[in-house]
Amino acid sequence: MSGDKHFNADKIFIALIVLTALEVAWGLAGTDWNKTMLWGGLLFCAFFKGWLIAVYFMHLKFEGKVIYSLILPTPFLVMVIMGYVGSDVANSDAPYDHPVGSMKSVETGDIKENLHDIWHAHAEEAEAPSAP
Repeated sequence: MSGDKHFNADKIFIALIVLTALEVAWGLAGTDWNKTMLWGGLLFCAFFKGWLIAVYFMHLKFEGKVIYSLILPTPFLVMVIMGYVGSDVANSDAPYDHPVGSMKSVETGDIKENLHDIWHAHAEEAEAPSAP
C-alpha cells in the first residue's frame, strides 16, 4: 500500500467530538432562535459529520472515479422511487378499504376491524377440549 492511503483517525475522531459538542451547544443556545436558524445549524453539523465519516472511515477519499459514478445517480433514483409511491401516500382524504390489522372472518367472510373478537373466539376454541 502506498503512504497516501493513510490518515490520522484520531484527528477525525476529535473533529467528530467537537462537531457533536457544537451541535449540543447550538441546540441549547438556540431555544429562543427561529427554527430555520436552529435546524439549519444542526443539519449543517450533521451533514459535515456524515461527510467526514463517509470520506475517511468508509475510505471514499481513496477510491477512484468509479465509486463516484455509483454514488451520483443514487439521489436521482431515490427521487424516482418517491415519485412512484408519492401518489399513493399523498392523498390523506382517501378512505381506506380496511384499516391496517383488520382480518377476514373465516365463518362469515366479513371484514372484522375489531380483532379482539376474532382472537377471543380462537382462544376459546384452543382451550375447549376436543371430543374423543
